[in-house]
Amino acid sequence: MIRAHNLTLSVREGQHTRTVLQGLNIDIGRGEWVALTGANGCGKTSLIRTFNGLSTPSGGSLTVAGLDLRKPGSRTAVKQHVQLVFQNPESQTVGSTPEEDIAFGLENRGLDRDRMLARISGILEQVGLAHKAGADVATLSGGERQRLAVGCCLALEAELIIFDEATSMLDPAGRQDILDLARELWRRGTTILWVTQRMEELAESPRIAVLGGGQLLYDGGPRSLFYDSELPDTLGWIPAPAVRVGLLLQQQGWPLDLLPLTTPELEALL
Repeated sequence: MIRAHNLTLSVREGQHTRTVLQGLNIDIGRGEWVALTGANGCGKTSLIRTFNGLSTPSGGSLTVAGLDLRKPGSRTAVKQHVQLVFQNPESQTVGSTPEEDIAFGLENRGLDRDRMLARISGILEQVGLAHKAGADVATLSGGERQRLAVGCCLALEAELIIFDEATSMLDPAGRQDILDLARELWRRGTTILWVTQRMEELAESPRIAVLGGGQLLYDGGPRSLFYDSELPDTLGWIPAPAVRVGLLLQQQGWPLDLLPLTTPELEALL
């Protein structure tokens, strides 16, 4: 789905040019779940902006869904394949009701009315908002508005959905709703790029990419990152509760493959 080789991105700030991505290499296969993390200012936003064609690479190569994003035409076409769910639920709705919001993108694609209505109905059912189809968007909770944003991505048949810290402004129940919905989409074959700084969300991800200073510092599984790397200490991370217990067990000589990453794993171990 994504292949970046020696990817470089520079941005102009007044009279100066600043390099925000430096020789970055990453491949993400179709149907993968990859969590992207790093401190504020590390380059996460710049990277995802290149993935959906909003920023043009300054050097190296980048293909997304088979499109060469160094070419202007590809940067428009890639939006047929890649969609974003943003941090703030209120910043991504354009319709006054969920039905209208999903219809907006479909109308822009020129879908005929009968097909459009059928797709809207199916998408609202999939994201658990069928009962709110005609409700005023302003009456939806934060979690419901994020589910609506995901629905808009699904209506456009996105192959890759980038969740840009999409749970950071939600309460625990809302966060779990969006995580569960994203996991269900992943199980159905959608590629997920999950951008987060929450340790528990990282620990539950099968693959983690850590950015720092515009470079890829780590790309691998969560167990190696949290139990066999100095990077979390170097970056000042506070591990998830299950990992904190696992670190104590590691000091007692427990093997790496038995150390817990999530609360259910810890409960099963106990």
